[in-house]
Amino acid sequence: MILGRALGRPRASAAGRSQMAEDVQQMLRRIFKGMEEDASRGAAETLSPVAAAHRILTNSFGLIPFGVYCKEGDARHSVADDALEQVLKWRPNPRMSPFVCGKILLSNAFWWGFGACWNRRDETGQVVERIPLPSDCCSIRRDSQTGLYWYDYSVEGVSHTFASYDLSFLYFETYDGVRGRGMMHLAREAVAADAMAQRYGKKFYQNGARLSGIVEVDTDASRETRDRVKGEFAQYAADDAFKVAVLDHSMKYTPLGISQSDAQFIESRTFTVEEISRFSGIPKYMLQSGKEAYNSNAQQRIDYVTDTLVPFVTQWEQENTYKLLGARQREAGWYIKGNVSVLLRGDDTTRSQFYERMVRNSIYCPDECRALEEKDPIPGGLGRQFFVSKNMGSLETVLKGGE
Repeated sequence: MILGRALGRPRASAAGRSQMAEDVQQMLRRIFKGMEEDASRGAAETLSPVAAAHRILTNSFGLIPFGVYCKEGDARHSVADDALEQVLKWRPNPRMSPFVCGKILLSNAFWWGFGACWNRRDETGQVVERIPLPSDCCSIRRDSQTGLYWYDYSVEGVSHTFASYDLSFLYFETYDGVRGRGMMHLAREAVAADAMAQRYGKKFYQNGARLSGIVEVDTDASRETRDRVKGEFAQYAADDAFKVAVLDHSMKYTPLGISQSDAQFIESRTFTVEEISRFSGIPKYMLQSGKEAYNSNAQQRIDYVTDTLVPFVTQWEQENTYKLLGARQREAGWYIKGNVSVLLRGDDTTRSQFYERMVRNSIYCPDECRALEEKDPIPGGLGRQFFVSKNMGSLETVLKGGE
C-alpha cells in the first residue's frame, strides 16, 4: 500500500528514496487537506468559550521555541546540530513552520486527549521530518505477548502502524500514559449545556422561543380575524424595528417582557466561561470575561504560563529528549529545552523590571538581556560581566574587595 511503501525503511536505491519522498508528500496532502470534522467537535468549535480556549492554548504552545542544549558540569550551552535545528527551529516538514506544527499538535491533544508527531528518519536513523498526525484517525492496541502498544492510523484509505518509539506524544490529560483525555471528554457536560443555551438564545432573539406579546379584542374573534391580525403584526418584526403599529379601537396590545427564567437561562452562559476556564486552566479574563484589575490580570497571566503551559512544555521537552536524541547524546548531557520566557515579555515597563532583577541577581548578564531584545552586545565584552545587588558592581570587583 502507498503509505506502507512511504514509511518503509531503509531504502536501497536513489529511485526508491525518490519514490518515498513522493509518497510522503501524498500522505501529507491527504492528512492536511481538511477532513470532515466530528459532529461533536464541530458543535464545540462554534461555542465562543471553547473556541477561545483552543485558540489561546494552541497559539501559546506554538510560540514556544525549542532547542538542543548540553549540560557539562555546572555549565549549560546551546548545541549546534544542523539536523535537529532544522526540524526544531526552522522547518519540521515542507508544509509547515514550527509554530504551525506545535499548534496542530496541541490542537489534537485539546480535542482528542493526545497529539502525536511522527519522527521520520532517514537510512542512518537521523530525524529528517516531523509530521503531526490526526489523533481522531488513530486506534491504539496492545500486544498481549510483548506488552507493547501499537498505533494504527488510517486516513482516507491510507493506513500504517507505528511503534511508540516512532512517535512523540503530548497529552492534554492522561491516566495511564497511553490514552488521552481531551476537552470533549472532560468538559462534555459544560459544552453540551452551553450548546443548548446558544441554540435557545438564537431562537429567543429570532422570536422563536417565546411570544412577544398578546392582542386582545372586545369580542370573540373568528379564525380569519385572528390570522389577519397576526399577519399584520408580523409586518412589524425585528427587521422593521421602530415602525408604528395601528390597531382598531377594539384591540389592545400587551407586550410580554423577558421572564425571570428566560433571563437566568441566558445568563447561565457566563457560568460556562467559568467552567471552560477551570477545565482549560486559562484565566477568565483571557476568555474575555471577568473584570479584574490590570495588576491582577498580569499575575494571572504568569500563573497561566507556569501552571497551565509549563506542564505541556516540560512534557514535550522530556518526550523529545528521549525520542529525538540518541543514548550517547543523552549520556553526554544533551537535552531539549523550551523557552517559555517569550510568553512573559509583557510591555516595556514589565520587561525592564524583569531584566533589572535578572541582572541584579546575576542570573543574566547585560548582553543576554540585550540579545532577548534583538540588540547587539556591548562593545569590548563589557556586557558579559555579571553583577551582584550589593553595589551593582561586577562579581570580580566584589570578590577582590574593590569599591
